Amino acid sequence: MLKNDKKLNYYFGIYIAFLCFCSIYFLSTSYDHFSNNAISEWLINYQGGFVRRGFFGEFFAQISLFIKIPLREVIVNFLYLIFFIYYISIFLFIKNIQKNYFIIIALLSPLFLIWPIAEREALGRKELLIFLAFIFFSYIYNYLSFRLLLIILIFIYTPILLTHEIAIFYLPFFYIVLFFKIEKINLERIILIIFSSIFFLFIIYIIYNSKMSSIELELMCSNIEKIFNEKCGLGAYFLDKDIEVYLNELGPKPTHLLRNLLIFFIGYIFLIFLIFFSKFNETKNIIFSIFNYQLVMIFLFLPTIIPFFIAVDWGRWFNISYTMLLLFYLFCFKNKIISFNKTNKIFFYLSKKFSKNKTILFLSIFLICFTWNPKAVYNEDIGSIPIYRILAKLHKHL
Repeated sequence: MLKNDKKLNYYFGIYIAFLCFCSIYFLSTSYDHFSNNAISEWLINYQGGFVRRGFFGEFFAQISLFIKIPLREVIVNFLYLIFFIYYISIFLFIKNIQKNYFIIIALLSPLFLIWPIAEREALGRKELLIFLAFIFFSYIYNYLSFRLLLIILIFIYTPILLTHEIAIFYLPFFYIVLFFKIEKINLERIILIIFSSIFFLFIIYIIYNSKMSSIELELMCSNIEKIFNEKCGLGAYFLDKDIEVYLNELGPKPTHLLRNLLIFFIGYIFLIFLIFFSKFNETKNIIFSIFNYQLVMIFLFLPTIIPFFIAVDWGRWFNISYTMLLLFYLFCFKNKIISFNKTNKIFFYLSKKFSKNKTILFLSIFLICFTWNPKAVYNEDIGSIPIYRILAKLHKHL
């Protein structure tokens, strides 16, 4: 563990503030462009009937009508607020965690906070709601009972599922947090878990069977244009399509697969180290006394692979998967659910190397974290030196 946590928090705070500023500034320069697919996703609403991904869009539509502010302005101001809350929450979430070299490099991974800024078409996407929901859930974990946590999970996650169905693959992270509350299994808890699971599956069933007809899609887009003076974006035109349309877009070649495997191994490498070097502390929890920590993390990781087989946005799937795994890991470490296995020879050797030779440490951070990033779509080449490109864009616009 590193001794000067205050200094680390100071530098990490500057990094977070920089990313928050970039997020808000870059969105402010592009939100009014029709080609901004992130904003277009938030425009989807129920003006043509019930449809998947439309919950928040309808909420914003009603606010726009009530306060007589353009719909796009309502959405972008909501995103400014979300950015601010998200980055502050990340800083507070990490602030009191005793850090080591592996945690620092994992936090700076190009798959984590910096990715949507490096790939600006991903800026302001709906997965921010999943991340914020998990951080909020982690904060209230120590203050509420199992029953209350489950009730809150239903209330906060249902709107997220109705905003983007991809959220179902990250629901297990919340369930595992819930399971940490269980010391003894009783009938009431089993019934509550079964009931909530059936409820979420029912929501997904409704979403899956709510494909818009071409007439409903035309009506929604017509109302968006007539009432709000907006146009449906790319995302809306997939609402009347079957999943086969998404699957037909996929066709990765061996070179694409190799490139994305390298993205996984390099981007995840220090998070993998953290998981490999950790173990459950002694616990009264009957479930986790059976499994080791690595098995639990594999269980959580597997559903996050499914989106890679459904849609082409592999950069986003890497970002969401990595963010959820890292946040979950930090939650476990922060709540003393896990601890480092300091007797591990690899952990001891790398820690000693980093501690004695700061050049190796800084070179590792620079090469692993700041020289590359994955692009949004699986068949695109690797992006180079994201921090330079971000600074260059800032210099160009300011």
